[in-house]
Amino acid sequence: MVTRHSLRSSKLPGRLLRLLMPAIVVVVALLIQLQEPQWRARLRQNSFDELQNRYPASYAAELPLRVVAIDDASLEALGQWPWPRSLLANLVSRLFDLGADVVIFDIFFAEADRTSPQQVAAFWPQNHALQQLLETLPAHDQLLAQSFSHGKVVLGFPLEPVANDTPLPLQRARFLSFGGDARHWLPSFGGGLAALPLLSAGAVGSGAVSLIPDSDGVVRAIPLISRIGTALYPALGLEALRVFLDLDNLAIRVSAPDNQAPGVAAGIQGVEIDSAFVPTASDGRIWLHYRNFHPERYISAEAVLAGRADAAALQGHIVYIGATAKGLGDTIYTPLGEAVPGIEGHLQLSEALLSGDILLPAAWESDLLTLLLLLEWVLLAWMLARLRPIWSVLQAAVVVVTLFVAAGWLFVAQQILFDPLYPALALLLLFLSLALPRYLQTEREQRWISTAFSRYVSPNRVKYLQEHPHQLELGGSYRECSFVMSDLQGFTSLMEKHEPALLSDLINEYLDGMIAIAFRHEGTLDRIVGDAVAVMFSAPVAQPDHAARALACALEMDRFAMAFSQRKQQAGIPFGLTRIGVNTGIVMVGNFGGKAMLDYRALGDAINTAARLETINAKLGTRICVSGATMAQCPHCAARPIGELVLKGKSEAISAFDPLLEVQSQQCNAYLAAYQLMKDESEAAVEAFQTLALNYPNDPLASYHAKRLVAGEKGCRMVMTSK
Repeated sequence: MVTRHSLRSSKLPGRLLRLLMPAIVVVVALLIQLQEPQWRARLRQNSFDELQNRYPASYAAELPLRVVAIDDASLEALGQWPWPRSLLANLVSRLFDLGADVVIFDIFFAEADRTSPQQVAAFWPQNHALQQLLETLPAHDQLLAQSFSHGKVVLGFPLEPVANDTPLPLQRARFLSFGGDARHWLPSFGGGLAALPLLSAGAVGSGAVSLIPDSDGVVRAIPLISRIGTALYPALGLEALRVFLDLDNLAIRVSAPDNQAPGVAAGIQGVEIDSAFVPTASDGRIWLHYRNFHPERYISAEAVLAGRADAAALQGHIVYIGATAKGLGDTIYTPLGEAVPGIEGHLQLSEALLSGDILLPAAWESDLLTLLLLLEWVLLAWMLARLRPIWSVLQAAVVVVTLFVAAGWLFVAQQILFDPLYPALALLLLFLSLALPRYLQTEREQRWISTAFSRYVSPNRVKYLQEHPHQLELGGSYRECSFVMSDLQGFTSLMEKHEPALLSDLINEYLDGMIAIAFRHEGTLDRIVGDAVAVMFSAPVAQPDHAARALACALEMDRFAMAFSQRKQQAGIPFGLTRIGVNTGIVMVGNFGGKAMLDYRALGDAINTAARLETINAKLGTRICVSGATMAQCPHCAARPIGELVLKGKSEAISAFDPLLEVQSQQCNAYLAAYQLMKDESEAAVEAFQTLALNYPNDPLASYHAKRLVAGEKGCRMVMTSK
């Protein structure tokens, strides 16, 4: 623990220490910027998402783009998917009759149509006449290929991460690489799921349809070009535009390391489409400037086939065909928080290429961060040494505000994605490293720990945290904990019959005893709600034996509560029984509530299950109900099985046990024998539990099983219909 004395007696001079701390902050901040761990990438993604939400792209109705959707209405009118490809052939022919310029399929045709007459004939091997008749009919794939001759058709194909024996899709687009070999900068895929040769031959283009989301499931960027081996393929949206413009070649500008221009990063610079240049990141990706979902772009396939589609909405347009019906098409998530059909990603890519509204991350972000931190290091050090601290605070605040304003301006005016969050965070840490001496930081950490946990944790645990602060995880984290939930039966009715002064003293005496037991077992008080107490183990400091501690705590609480209830009843106060639930599971523990209100607690299903087990005691007649997850970690604790409980709102059963407090060995053996019969769904279980309930009328659990078996239930699985 660092103190004022230890700092003074340190061999490291104070001036060197003041230089070392900000130097570490700057170096670490720059290393994180260069290495970009997952949390750093997520921070940048959140920043980009916020910019997109504040300034979404506007809907450009004039762009010649439409989607013919295989939607719920189409499936209802024309039958379930997959449709016969003869029907798709009619759809393609109808679109070209209505004036569509290019038809793009976001549908894969890797296998022959199973509804084709030739395929159906195989199901009638004994009926040769029918087979011969079916063989004379045109194949559905042939009909679809013939419909391609009416206009320009582009087929989509998915990228495969691993190479396989299937043939690659046909290369319709030719890429010309200037300035270097673009293949060196593109991520490589193992293969692509090509369409049937008959259909591939009839199409004039093929494009990759795979949309790869970020780690949080959001699709933000799309590669314009993908590499399979040595072959290059355009994205479906780029291929649609190439065919629409009747282009054979697409030029890729590359800046190789040996001939890159000053200020230009090595890698792919962009793609030339006709006379327009589309800039990309060094790996060929572009970031979509998303607009909100607009159903105006979509036309139902059923409406087209039924002749109700407006020709003006399709004349001269690029028309995508894809599935949007529920459970049929894929779904992607956008930075705007919308879940949209997967075809929307290709559609918005085509919109971006046509309108030029394309986003790119700031390539100079790392250089700016380096310059900013070095300048601020010098400036803040000078201001803190010569001026009042408020001026350095104001100066840093002005820089942070400028970063956020600049990010908004760059996004709107320059279509550049700049993340202000990480530079602002790095600047804040730099300021703290310059402004706060380490001994004050250590003292504040000790005071925070003492204030935060003295209300929740036993005194010896608080002392341990003060002596070992490195074992305390600040903020939220996932871990396995055990929970003890207790509740007092009948306290509400007790409140209606006695004076508040008596009740407050009574409940305080009761809670003092329960909390003291929790602290004796080194548990953390999660919360108190009226007469209910929730205690957790293995947080904030991990306890390998948390399940055993929780069970021991529950047993001692039960003994105290029983004795307390008997004393009060002898004094004429009808103090009820205490019910206890115990469970073990993974939860998120941490501090919640912000600066104004500090609340250290656990969140998760495990604590809810403990609460459910506590209330189930009232139905079972038990006082303590322990989950199998807890008992599995307490092999030496004696307990008898209650059964497999399906809690209300759940589908999976959990095992529950009753710790053996007063049950004698003879009674226990009889119960276990009856339980085994019930588990085996033996008819003898009814008589066994009836005999057990008769011989031991003080065992409500035996009576409970006897009643449910008499009522016709079987086995150990019990569905709880109430909480």
